[in-house]
Amino acid sequence: MHRIEHGHTKGFTLVEALTTTALIAIAASIAVPAFTHMILSNKRSSAAQQIRSLLAHARSSAVTLQRTVTLCASRDGHSCSRTGARHFIVFSDDDQNSAADANEILRKEAVVADMRYELIGSNLDSLRFRASGTAASYGNVVFCPSSDDQYATKLIINSMGRVRSARDMDGDGLIEGSDGNPISCPPE
Repeated sequence: MHRIEHGHTKGFTLVEALTTTALIAIAASIAVPAFTHMILSNKRSSAAQQIRSLLAHARSSAVTLQRTVTLCASRDGHSCSRTGARHFIVFSDDDQNSAADANEILRKEAVVADMRYELIGSNLDSLRFRASGTAASYGNVVFCPSSDDQYATKLIINSMGRVRSARDMDGDGLIEGSDGNPISCPPE
């Protein structure tokens, strides 16, 4: 005959399990929004660094090659477009057809994933640098890692070819344009 011993069993009571689950749910509800904010902020910073690098490359290439060099966003990797970018291309438009032919491309990079871009230049869809390093066309690049305008940002390229970031002028956490209104995320 087997003898049954009564003692402590290992495990959790229902109250302990429910308490632990509630604490995990509370911690997750606090952590997830902060984590999402961190991811979107890092994507925005990565995109800004990419664009700054491409602008510096285009400007220095114009000086080195002693010819006009163009930077633009592109859907197909050859023609310029204001929105819907999948690539950024830097090219010397030797035949003046406003497209990056295979022998003219100096640099081509895929855009940061899930990023919305809009290029607003004096030449409408591209930024151009002269052999002197000054901007033959200048303007802004607006970009955003989501549809939330809180994360919209803008790089401004002046006529001298220098780049600066738009800032939050009134301290509300949103970056404003030159008109004082917050900038909006570009369309998809």
